[in-house]
Parts: sequence; C-alpha cells; structure tokens
Amino acid sequence: MHYSLVSSPVLGFDLVRLPAGDSAAEVLLRGLDCGPRELDVLAARWDPAARERAHEVVREAVAAAPQLTDVLGQVAGGLAEHAFEEDVVGPRLEAGVVRALRAGTVADADALVRLVHHDVLDWTWSRSLDGDGPALRADVAARAADVLADAAVSAYLADRLPADVRRALAAPYVQASRDLAPLPDVPDGLGPEQGGVAVVLGTLARLDGTDRACLRAAADTARPSGGEWASALHDASWAVHLSGRTRTAAAAQLLAVRAFRAGGLDAADGAGGLWNVVSGVVHAEVVADLLSSDARAVLLRPWVAAFGDEPAPTP
Repeated sequence: MHYSLVSSPVLGFDLVRLPAGDSAAEVLLRGLDCGPRELDVLAARWDPAARERAHEVVREAVAAAPQLTDVLGQVAGGLAEHAFEEDVVGPRLEAGVVRALRAGTVADADALVRLVHHDVLDWTWSRSLDGDGPALRADVAARAADVLADAAVSAYLADRLPADVRRALAAPYVQASRDLAPLPDVPDGLGPEQGGVAVVLGTLARLDGTDRACLRAAADTARPSGGEWASALHDASWAVHLSGRTRTAAAAQLLAVRAFRAGGLDAADGAGGLWNVVSGVVHAEVVADLLSSDARAVLLRPWVAAFGDEPAPTP
C-alpha cells in the first residue's frame, strides 16, 4: 500500500492511531508549506552520516511493524477456521477488531518517505522537454526532502525506535524549524464558502468531555449508514480532485489530525470510527461550494448530531 495526497483521509486514519502521529502531521504540513527558501533552510541541516546510522535501525523497525492487512487477515482467518470461542461475537468481536485496527497501519514508513519525496515535494522534480528522460531535481531539494522524511519517520515510528535514533532523525528538522515561519492554522487558498474548515479545526482542538462524548455517540449512530457515507465521501474526494484542491484538502486533513489529538481524542477513537466522521466533515467543507447538498448533508450529519448545527463560519 502507498500513501498519497489524494488519499489524505487514509493517511490521517493511520496518523491519529499512532502515538506521535500528530508530530508526523506537522512535518508533512511543513513540507506542503515549503517554497525555495524553506528548502534551502532544511537542506542546510542535512547530515548524511547521522542519517545513515539511524536508518540501519529504521529498516529493522519497518520490517517488524505490523501491517493492517496482515492483522485483519489474521482476524478473518480465525473466523473462517472457527478459532475463536463461540461467545466471542457481537460487541466482543467488534472490540477485537478495533484492537486490531490500533495494532497496524494501512501503509508503512517507507510509503511515508515516498509521500514526502514524490507527492509533498512533487514540484521539485523536472523532466526533459520531450518527456522521455528521467525525472530530476537539484541536490538542495533532495536534501531538504531527506530532512523532512527523516523527521516524519521519527514520529511515525516513535514507539518502535530507540530515543537516540528518534533524536538523530528529527534533529535536523527541529534545528531548521527555528529559522522558518510558523505554520498556518488553516490551509491556504480557502474562500468564504469554505470557511467551515476553520470552524471544524477550531472546534476539534477545543473539545471538552461533553463534546467528546457527543461526537463518540454520533459516530456510533452513523455506522449503520456506512455505505451512504462512503458514497458521499467518494463524491467529495472527486470534487477535491476535479477542482485541483488536492494539496489544500491534504493540509486540511493533516491539520485535523493535530486538532483531533489536541482535543483529547485518541487512538481508540480513531480506530472506532470517529476519524471517519472528522475526515468526512473536513473533506465536505473543503469543497462546500462544489459538493451536492445531499452528499454534504450525509457527511455533516454526525457533526450536526453532536453539535446541533453545521460548521458555518461566524458572519
């Protein structure tokens, strides 16, 4: 499996279930916010010797990390072979699946590295005029991408790497960040009709206990209409693609990962369906001016059930 900016809700699903997934989201946001100056600052901190030593440990961690397809395959195999006791059904089986969802990721750290190099920093590559030659880029872009990718991997594998390896991977990025402007709180390029994105992000980051309980209840209630939700999310994703808002939507999803964690929601919430609610609302608001009213209503339904109204900006 691969990560891509097009499938940013899937990336978010993995990040909200990882202990330091919000830190990985910050690094990816920094990559999306990069221009030539930022590349220069990041590349200046590139340390090939330190990263080579650290990557020996990373390779072992990647090989040992469970993949979601493998974990769920084990559950499915157990069901098919009647390996579970007869009373392990209903809520108990659902709880077991949620535990499985917490144990593995859809893709892996190698996919995250490819995402940084080829999706997040896709604009740094160039091809020959005839289009037949290999894609090339300047050394400064390659080094900056390494710095970003290493920091993202440090956070992605935070619970699987020794502390000294995590620090070695993240140090160049941390040092470079001191010389970079703060990241924006909302994606660039949003118009007035997309103001709901900022409302969603702000509300998530400030959740209290009652808010979290309401969102969890709304997510539980929304599960029976999963097919309708999936169809609506497909429409929203298609609208994102056709409107050229892939990077904007990806930034919104990554900001939602950070807000999700800041608001006190955890890996169990992400595995239990609450991330689906959040990512669906965010995607709907990114294309609020393009999405059909029916599809938007489906994606916003759990949010409205939890908070009583759509995430409209204050006039």
